[in-house]
Amino acid sequence: MTQNKNAEEASKPKGISPSIVIILLVVAVFAGIGFAKWGGVSTAAPDPTANNAATSSPAQPAAATITSVHNDAVTDYEAALKTGRPVYVLFHSLTCQPCVEISAVVDKVMPAYAGKVVFVNAISDDPSAQQLASRFQFQYIPTSFFVTPDGKVVDSFTGAMPDTDMKARLDRLLAR
Repeated sequence: MTQNKNAEEASKPKGISPSIVIILLVVAVFAGIGFAKWGGVSTAAPDPTANNAATSSPAQPAAATITSVHNDAVTDYEAALKTGRPVYVLFHSLTCQPCVEISAVVDKVMPAYAGKVVFVNAISDDPSAQQLASRFQFQYIPTSFFVTPDGKVVDSFTGAMPDTDMKARLDRLLAR
């Protein structure tokens, strides 16, 4: 009879004990705190007196910059080729860290090349940028393309680069 009783108890469904539920909740809370702390999510209140790009959200910059404007990248690229000037094309997003870094470099460098090099901004989540991307060969963003006036890609770079490197690449593009 004890064998039958043991077999019956072994076949009964067992519920989750309250202590396991509490342990799981504590682990979930600590995991959430760890994610917020080490995952780059700020838990501090924003400084209302701060007004610079470093403290503003990448998705909504403090002021519009040439790399933050959503546009029709295909139309811009085709118009750029018609100018007879070299073209710099940047495929990027407004949120990935290397994209934000290269965008700041482009925003700093491109004004010195106004009228010499045509800038084409291709934000990766825009449908037109995705359509333009099909004309180029690359896998990751940010990717920069340096294009001759006749549409030939002569240089490309994936990732962020310092402004001195970007200026050197643009100067080489202009010298062609």
